[in-house]
Parts: sequence; structure tokens; C-alpha cells
Amino acid sequence: MRIKKYEVFDMKEAMKLIKEELGPDAMILSSRKVVKNNSLGLFSRPIIEVTAAVEDDDRVKKGKKSVGVNYDPAKEGNNKEQSGDLDRIAELINTLGLNRFDCLINDITEIKKQMMEMKSSLKENIMVDLTGHIREFYNLMVKNGVDEIIAYKFLKKIEKRASHGLTPNQIRNLVTQLMSELIPVEKDYFSSINKKVLALVGPTGVGKTTTIAKIAANLSLKMNKSVALITVDNFRIGAVEQLRTYAEIVDIPLRVASTPTELERIIYECRDYDYVFVDSMGRSQFDDSQIGDLLKFMEVSPLVKVALVMSMSSNHQEMADTYDRYSKLLPEYLIFTKLDETKYFGPLVNLPIKKKTPLMLLAGGQNVPDDMEVPDGKKIAGKILKEIPALWSDK
Repeated sequence: MRIKKYEVFDMKEAMKLIKEELGPDAMILSSRKVVKNNSLGLFSRPIIEVTAAVEDDDRVKKGKKSVGVNYDPAKEGNNKEQSGDLDRIAELINTLGLNRFDCLINDITEIKKQMMEMKSSLKENIMVDLTGHIREFYNLMVKNGVDEIIAYKFLKKIEKRASHGLTPNQIRNLVTQLMSELIPVEKDYFSSINKKVLALVGPTGVGKTTTIAKIAANLSLKMNKSVALITVDNFRIGAVEQLRTYAEIVDIPLRVASTPTELERIIYECRDYDYVFVDSMGRSQFDDSQIGDLLKFMEVSPLVKVALVMSMSSNHQEMADTYDRYSKLLPEYLIFTKLDETKYFGPLVNLPIKKKTPLMLLAGGQNVPDDMEVPDGKKIAGKILKEIPALWSDK
């Protein structure tokens, strides 16, 4: 068997070459899309790599037939028809993209490779660009989970603000000030007089029910606000009973809505309360159907605002994936829980800035109504920069 590989721009060209060189009996074994660098080292136009084969005998040689014992002159007239059919098949393959899936996989792999190379190159450039104490602060921020690009932009802004060398304390003060300016924070939600309906959504186990209990208890006991609770989690008996226990202790009404229609009715019936909080069942961010079901509840009233709850015990990529999945619900606020279970506070900077979604609350621990605070950029900076090396001094 003769096997030959072709590099072409489309399948029509491949079929033409294969027919001319291997004959009409040749078979395509595989095809894949590849991107090769040109002489300048830049990525050129994608090509298709096609592998074809033909039985290696005297009847097949560069597309010409030799007369033998099995040769039938009557069939010779059919070759032109076969040739035309091959051309049409080639056009069809090229149009429909018969190997589209394989090409897509190759494209994704190549894109990932390029992104990794770009990220590596960018990191090298950053390390060259930042010097002295500024570079040390960059390393410290990245170590504590701040995104590399965000950390770099923060510190470049600080460099531009100063025309002379900065001491570590000056850098820390400027970073703290900059974080308080750039991290979006919702500070007025619990102080304005407008009626509020807030739904907490997020994956299972992030602490939505406990967080709602903390918020409700604070508003009711400390701020003397009227509060009502609604749960749409009628599948987990334990979760409903947990929230009911909290509600009874604080003397707050709790209603259960099994359908979007029920939720709409209950929200209307609670129209005289200052705050209404909706506890949702934990959904897997990987199950689009569950997110779709939850969306139906969130759309019942324009009064409903959505806060996405995420656990600080999750890794950074999981948090980003969670946000992207729940973005269908149009979250307007971020709540982070389990701050007592992590040493790395970078996500408090990364997600609000990248997603342009303000922080609403930070929570950690099981104490109700305590273990909760309204976020503050300066405090977040303090958590991230707390490990400033003792050997640094302003001398």
C-alpha cells in the first residue's frame, strides 16, 4: 500500500491531487486542520493535512490504468463520471466540513497552546518591567491569589503616581488606597429605604441558608427592619427546617414556594415588608437544565435582585466557572462565604473587577447573626498585604 500526505487549503484541492497522483481507487485515511508558522515566525493561513492511501499494484500508478486480465474497457467510460463525482464529493466535503469536529479539536488545542505561550511571555515581560520593591509587592499579591494582570496594572498605576523611589510602606498605602477605589462594593443596599427582594443563588454547600439567616437576623434585631423569608428549596427537608429554626428564633415569617407562580404570589403578599429574602436550592453549575429552572423563579418579578454566593474554599478557576454558569441569572452582587477557611484573598479582588459585579457581603463562621461584614477595599488590601516581609524597612 502506498501512503502519501498532502497539505492543502481545501478538500477539493486534496481530491484533485490524490486522484492525479494515486488514482481514483485511492482512499482518504484521515484529515486534520493545522496552523504552521511562516518564514517570519507568524501564524499563517490554516491548512488541511490529508493522508491518503492506495493499493500498490500495477493497475494504480499516478492515476493511470494499465490493461490487465481484469481490465474492462466498458468501465473506462465510467471514469469520467467517477471523476466528476469525486469533484462533487470534494466540494460537498469542503462545504459541509466533514471533518469539522476533528478540526475544531485541533483549533482548540492550538489556541490553548498559544494562550499558554502568551501567558508565559507576558509573565516574563512583567518581571522585567517591574523592579525593586514594586516587584516584591507583585510577587506577594500574586502569591495571595490576585490575578497577575490585575496586580501588574495596580502596581503600574502606583509607579506612575510617583516620580521617585517608593518605600514598602508607601507602596502598601498606595495599594490599599487603590483597592478601595477600584474594587466595586455595594455599601448602600441595607441602608436605603427602598423595598428590597434579594435572591441568593449558588452551588450546593456554599452557605446560602446560613448567610440569609445572618442577614435577616441583623436587619431584624439590630436595625429594626421588617423581614420575610421565602425558600424555593422544597427538595432538601433539612435545609428548609434549618431556615425555619432561624426564622422562629428571630420571629420572622418563612414561606415555601414550589413553583415560580407561587413565588410571584408570595412576593406580592410580602409587599409590606422592608426586606424579602429568597433562599434557593443549591444547583450544580454544570447542569444547564437546573440553572434554567432557577431562572424561571428569578424572572417572576422585576423587584427580584440576584446575589451570587461563592465559597472562598473553592479554587480560583472553580469560582470563575461558577460565575460564568450563573451569569444567565444576571447576578447584580457577589457574596463570599467561608473566609475563615482560606489564607488567600485574591478572589475578593479578581472577580468583582473582572466581572464588574460589586461585592455585597463577606461571611465566615457559623455564628448567627455575627461572622459577617460589609466589604471594604482597605480591609481587603490588609488581608492580602499582611505578609509584608519584616526585613523591609523605610530606611
